[in-house]
Amino acid sequence: MVRSPLAFAALVLAGLLLAGCGCPPLIENYATPRDTLATWQAHLCHDDPEGEYACLAASFQAAMGGFPNYYAARTALLEQRPMAGWLLRHADLRDYEAETSFSADGRGAAVRLEARGETVWLRFEREAWVTIGFADGTSMTRRQNHPIDELLGSQAGRQFLFIDKPALSREQLEAVRDVHMDSRWKIADLAGLAEDAGRSGAVP
Repeated sequence: MVRSPLAFAALVLAGLLLAGCGCPPLIENYATPRDTLATWQAHLCHDDPEGEYACLAASFQAAMGGFPNYYAARTALLEQRPMAGWLLRHADLRDYEAETSFSADGRGAAVRLEARGETVWLRFEREAWVTIGFADGTSMTRRQNHPIDELLGSQAGRQFLFIDKPALSREQLEAVRDVHMDSRWKIADLAGLAEDAGRSGAVP
């Protein structure tokens, strides 16, 4: 059976479109900047902007002034910069990751994405999170105000952990059964949105 070049091209295009329709699974993973970006992308693909917002560092959320401002700014970004929008929606960015760097203290990272002349910078911050388990089987997880190395200390030969959130009552302290601390890479800026918000004092 002979197909015309036009029909063949149409089949290839249809295959590419179908291949791009599937969204990656929503797996929350903040172990590395790449994992965090993949998590953010999955929420974007699944049309879950609140999930996207949860991937942002506290500093980014503060710079944007809340979820509505973030949503408006990132929607404008995706619409006004089509190539950047395509790049950020792409399921696998490993082929477009041009540069990744980490700060000397290990608390920050930057990723540069490039595709067809478009460059998108993302900054990340490593935050400390604490999960406290209680005797009744419940637990609570909170972002800390300080990085991990500032929450760990020692005095008189004994190590201690300082938790700045949440504030626990005496009854809650007595019911604590386990404490788990982990670090999570969160997005500190996306294509300059946080910087623009900081310079203007408001999000357009």
